[in-house]
This record gives sequence, C-alpha cells and structure tokens, in this order.
Amino acid sequence: MKGRGPAAAAAAGAAVAALVLAAVAPEWRKGAALRRLREGEALVLVAAREPDPQRRASVLRDAEEVLGEAEPALPHDPRPPYLLGSVSLLRNDAAGALERYRRSLRIQERPETDLNLSRAYMAAGNAKAAARDAVRAVWLAPSLLRELPADAQAPVARRIGTLAWVLKRGKGVPPKLWPERN
Repeated sequence: MKGRGPAAAAAAGAAVAALVLAAVAPEWRKGAALRRLREGEALVLVAAREPDPQRRASVLRDAEEVLGEAEPALPHDPRPPYLLGSVSLLRNDAAGALERYRRSLRIQERPETDLNLSRAYMAAGNAKAAARDAVRAVWLAPSLLRELPADAQAPVARRIGTLAWVLKRGKGVPPKLWPERN
C-alpha cells in the first residue's frame, strides 16, 4: 500500500471493523434477547409460586417488562408471547392470556401452549373451548394429562381413547391443528 499514510490505514481499519460489527450486531441483540427471555421465564416461575399478592404483582410487572424487551428481537420464537400469556393468566386476565397464547400458536404450536390456552378459556368461562384445547394438548403430549385438574383428566382421557379407536378404524380425524380451528 505504497503512498497511503497512517490516516488512510486507520480509516480502512475502521471501515473493516464497522463491517464486522454490522455483521455480528444482530447476533448480539438476539443473544441479549435470549438472556432476557430466560430471565423473564424465571420471573414467571417465581410469580406462580409467590403467595403474597403484592409481591406477585411486582414480579409479574418485572416479568412483563423483561419479556416485552425480548419479544421484538425474537419474532419467530413462540416463547415470549407464551410467557406473556402466562403473565396475563397469573393476573387473572383471561382475555389477555388468550390473545398472547394465540399469538404464540401462530408462530409454532406447542402442547404446553394448547394446555395453557385451555386454562385461559376455562378462566374466561368457555368450557367447550377449554375441553377442546385440553384434548389437543394431551393428544400431542400424553404426559400433560396429569397437569389437568383432577375432574378433567378422565373426560379428556376418554375423548382421546375414542379418537384413537375411531382413527385406528380409518374413520374420523385427529384434533385439528391450530390455527385451522376457531
């Protein structure tokens, strides 16, 4: 690089550094968002076990703030809206929980989301939708049956047994995938 002085070399070095930084900055943001997501998940778990209503409300505010910061950087990750749905459910905000769980399901269906959607429907007073989503959750992950209230376990197990019996005979259809159903 004959004829180039130290200023030109410094400028070229700065340009290369800027390109490298621009290339890795999104990954740094994603890494920070994933750390916030883990922090928010821990806060939701703490809130779920907190017996004091004032402390629970405070922890839920913190969880909502942390998860709200993580969500924009993770647009294809179903966990931020899922956890925000759990925040709403813990606040007894069934409508907010339903909206957030649906947003999570639009990204990716996960059995635990179907289960919590069932809980939110039950909290909203929609037992039919709650039963439908409980069946879907247990159909996808049979181990979730024990997570249902005791009085719901037998009806859900019977419904799944009936569905399996009918399907083995080449009739009927399994519970619809979300969001095909309304």
